[in-house]
Amino acid sequence: MPIILTLKPGDIFLSRNPMMLGRLINWVQAFTSKDNQSEYSHAGVIIDYKATTFEALWTNNCQNLFEAYGGKKVLIARHKAMTPDRAMVGWNGVKHHKGKIYAGHRLLFFLICPPLAKYFCLGMAVCSEMVMKFLCKAGLSKAWKGHNPDDVHDMVAHWKEYDVIFEGILPLDAYTLAEQQYNDPYVDNYLKLKKNRG
Repeated sequence: MPIILTLKPGDIFLSRNPMMLGRLINWVQAFTSKDNQSEYSHAGVIIDYKATTFEALWTNNCQNLFEAYGGKKVLIARHKAMTPDRAMVGWNGVKHHKGKIYAGHRLLFFLICPPLAKYFCLGMAVCSEMVMKFLCKAGLSKAWKGHNPDDVHDMVAHWKEYDVIFEGILPLDAYTLAEQQYNDPYVDNYLKLKKNRG
């Protein structure tokens, strides 16, 4: 697994919602998946070096990855061709969704008849489609409609174009994440010094 010191704009993350809706999404995804498995029920994209996320929540909005998901199981992946410029183009292509209400009505298509999710979107996107739309705008994918979180997981976990840079219980801050992934005394001392300086 590649080593990182910081998260980067354009990184993708997946998480699991333990509430009833998340469990229902996972059940439907496992039922329709070719491998009969579904681990994650939510997806989002990291848009800057401060681990700010953009996600389709009850409203499409931004939050901090560690504040929102620290202590929970997440997967973070990166397209090998992602660059800061591509990430900016991707963000510019989806940021007009910020502040708009979640496309909850589209969940019905995913739950009742998943193939219909590719239609009747009216430009609106659920969480995983927002990630895929970001990738399309960044020039790293060709389609975004109809993708669910399990599709995103299968893509980043199995396609050679992606590196999984973290999977497990997310620490409460980036310093701990870096220290866990980079067991080097020099880097450890540097990170601790930087952390102490605020």
